[in-house]
Amino acid sequence: MVQGIERPPTLTSVVVDAIRNGIFRGEMLPGEALREVALSDSLQVSRGTVREALHRLQDDGLVRIFPHKGAFVQGMKPCTAGEVYTLRALLEPYAVRLAMERDGYTRKDLDRLEKLGRRIGELEGKGGPYLEIVKADVELHRLICLRSRHRLLLKTMKSLQSMNQLFVLNSRLYQLEGYRDDPSHLEIAAAIREGAPETAANLLRLHILQSGEVLLSRMLVEDGGAPE
Repeated sequence: MVQGIERPPTLTSVVVDAIRNGIFRGEMLPGEALREVALSDSLQVSRGTVREALHRLQDDGLVRIFPHKGAFVQGMKPCTAGEVYTLRALLEPYAVRLAMERDGYTRKDLDRLEKLGRRIGELEGKGGPYLEIVKADVELHRLICLRSRHRLLLKTMKSLQSMNQLFVLNSRLYQLEGYRDDPSHLEIAAAIREGAPETAANLLRLHILQSGEVLLSRMLVEDGGAPE
């Protein structure tokens, strides 16, 4: 039987990935203007391709386009950050409990969770790069939830994906040097491996809430405003 072929990515998709990666590397900060001409020159593509890529990124929630003003990296207001982390603190502990009750995590999953946890710790110790920290952090939490096999929960989490990525990026941008997540990802992974669903759920909830509260407090201090 003839095997299917993998279609190469379109030029627009490549540009989307390049801009997205630039945002998550911290090269393009929240609120920063994304100039079509500059992006066209640096990426060596047409302005039309850049424009289409920016509209796709707007659909993903990473870019905001204003008529007659242009495109800007989507910022995250304190109120949005609060909504993201409080919702995650409800959904993710439930997901990990479901997955563990169903023996959903394979040995390969457990090894992967621990590897990601160590990777995040190593990157944080070195101070970056942001892109790699964001990718590892998002992947670890995605894997924790994936094995719940709760389709509606996973659909909801997927709809939050871009906001969650922005949340993680902002957490890195706002956190002071030397900040340590506590409980750590490795502690959560250890509780999952030990087969303690309530402990894993509680550690995960505490981890998300603490990270969110630290981010929210620092956003309010630096922005000097109310959480609207």
